[in-house]
Amino acid sequence: GWNDCGIRWRGDTRNVTSVAFSPDGSRLVSGGRDGIAQVWQVEDGTLLHTLEGHTGWVNSVAFSPDGLILASGSDDHTVRIWRVRNGGHLRTLKRHRGSVECVGFSPDGLTVASASSDQTVQLWNVRDFRPLRTLRRPMGGVFGVAFSPDGQELAAGFEDGTVQLFPQYGGGPVRVLEGHTQRVTGVAFSPDGRWVASASDDHTVQLWEVPDGSLAGTLEGHMSGVTSVAFSPNGALLASGANDDTVRVWHLPDGALLAVLEGHETWVKSVAFSPDGTLLASGSGDRTVRLWEMPGGTLWRTLEGHASGVTSVAFSPDGALLASAAGSWSTKDYVVRLWRVADGELLHTLEGHADIVTGVAFSPDGALLASVSGSQLGKDTTVRLWRVSDGMLLHTLRGHTLKATCVAFAPDGRWLASGGSDATIRLWGVGG
Repeated sequence: GWNDCGIRWRGDTRNVTSVAFSPDGSRLVSGGRDGIAQVWQVEDGTLLHTLEGHTGWVNSVAFSPDGLILASGSDDHTVRIWRVRNGGHLRTLKRHRGSVECVGFSPDGLTVASASSDQTVQLWNVRDFRPLRTLRRPMGGVFGVAFSPDGQELAAGFEDGTVQLFPQYGGGPVRVLEGHTQRVTGVAFSPDGRWVASASDDHTVQLWEVPDGSLAGTLEGHMSGVTSVAFSPNGALLASGANDDTVRVWHLPDGALLAVLEGHETWVKSVAFSPDGTLLASGSGDRTVRLWEMPGGTLWRTLEGHASGVTSVAFSPDGALLASAAGSWSTKDYVVRLWRVADGELLHTLEGHADIVTGVAFSPDGALLASVSGSQLGKDTTVRLWRVSDGMLLHTLRGHTLKATCVAFAPDGRWLASGGSDATIRLWGVGG
């Protein structure tokens, strides 16, 4: 029966957190709160090896399928690999930023997996113990999306402070860029595809090298959360809008601050350069769009007409038009406005959304305008496609279950990406 184990493990008086049998059943490994793992002979309970090296609790232990090595995961953020035969330490695997809660081997023994409180699962190659892939479940919503100039990658900014690069057509892993300490609110690729810029609630803009995912620099100066970023067409300037009511213009690649554009009365939610780089548009909670001459930063024109804060701005590909989105619960001004840049005339008011319009984007050929909508009320989480020439609503795309926050066309115009607070990125086929 099961009333008596038969063998009592004398000498292991620690608080044991994990145990595992070897594949042939002859050995058992135990992990404890003292940071030690011990290997026992099952037949008579003899202690064979004491595995020391962890500096925190050992939370999980596992044998490889061939029984030759074992893995241990610890509160010290590491995975350690040991030889079963003599208890020798083979390798310490360091990549997690939180305690390692669970370890396991694949059935073929070629991969070891480690799960951590940092919300990731790390896969390691057993042959050389190099990391193979990091599996991450995005924490919270998506607040910015942008396609690379060649259309091969999609960048997204997440609520957990990461920027993730997704291969557009598969064939590679998702790359996670970690550096921000708060939500990422906007992302943009440089025109040559070399950099990704990310805006964050942590008051900074970060520049990432796309080829290797390394952090190239951090731009500091805003006094509150940064809401949006945009590169100039020649890639020499980067603009950022923030909740400190300002727009900042930075020189690249050295990150020098060139100008602080002041004049908005409250938060700046969106910035965009004209295609020829001579104008910078900013949309603000003061219900205006301001057009600034570049690179000097002189105010050229103010577009007035929205009854609520402007959440997003975008120039048409030929620079002749500017779209601005707005909305608030109090005014219910859930509209997109199309302006002629040359004289500031309002051409069309696009009505149809039933909630705050959070983002707008022109198709590469300028024929279509996409808009996304949503708020905590969740009344309208749609993506809408409009014909630019006459402002007619062509399609309403439903799928997001919470607020849709951002939208971008692929460079070839065949795909539209939208991100939402439902922690999803949706790709829509536009045709063409």
